[in-house]
Amino acid sequence: MANFLLHVLVLALCVLSNQSHGILTDSVKVYNVVDYGAVGDGLADDTQAFSDAWNSTCQSSVSFPAMYVPQGMTFLLQPLTFNGSCNSRNITVQIDANIIAPSDPFAWKCPGNECHQWITFLHFNGLVISGSGTINGQGTNWWGLSCQQNKRGCGKKPTGFVIENSNNVHIDGLTFVDSPKMHIAFERSTWVHATSLTIQAPEDSPNTDSIHIQQSQNIIIDNIRIGTGDDCISIADGSSHINISKINCGPGHGIRLKQLFCAFIYLF
Repeated sequence: MANFLLHVLVLALCVLSNQSHGILTDSVKVYNVVDYGAVGDGLADDTQAFSDAWNSTCQSSVSFPAMYVPQGMTFLLQPLTFNGSCNSRNITVQIDANIIAPSDPFAWKCPGNECHQWITFLHFNGLVISGSGTINGQGTNWWGLSCQQNKRGCGKKPTGFVIENSNNVHIDGLTFVDSPKMHIAFERSTWVHATSLTIQAPEDSPNTDSIHIQQSQNIIIDNIRIGTGDDCISIADGSSHINISKINCGPGHGIRLKQLFCAFIYLF
């Protein structure tokens, strides 16, 4: 399974290095978010362009479609869910740019008045997310919010990057900074491989766990540099067969196990 994922990743990267869009072979096509209207100046809202590029990627009839977020640009995104009910099970999302959330919590466009998640990948069976880019949740203004100030600051702040109800997902090379709450969460997922990531937030930032695992199995976490204000890795109920190796943790609260029963966790 891992070898197959690596094969898909190498194939997609070869395409991205040769052209920004269009068909290279009958089995590979790259969809550049800029071609769908993304501005990438850090000010314009690029959410719709990302959604449109994703819809084309997801509906593509080729074997190896890829969505490309090009380097040298900064894309502002509102909360966005990428749904994996796609034609291909071999999709690559290549992120080489900066992706930022709105810096003002009250500028977030969330369902109702509650913001639970920022970027979500849902219902995938075969996905590679890779690149040299940075995912910046701009959580500084979230951390100080209280219930007295506004309902949005009361209770659950948004998790930055979520893999949910998915299988066979590989995340590689990205940097995650300053999430409003947890930086990365794996929820109700299996066979997720996270490697060569950097996750950073100030030491005094509240509840900024680096990676949270819940109701997930066969999770591989390798070669991660972590420095945040809460748990480096937190593992909650319903999770088992977790393999953790080569973790540089600090500042942070280490690896925390929460309400686990009959779990197999391997630390190297």
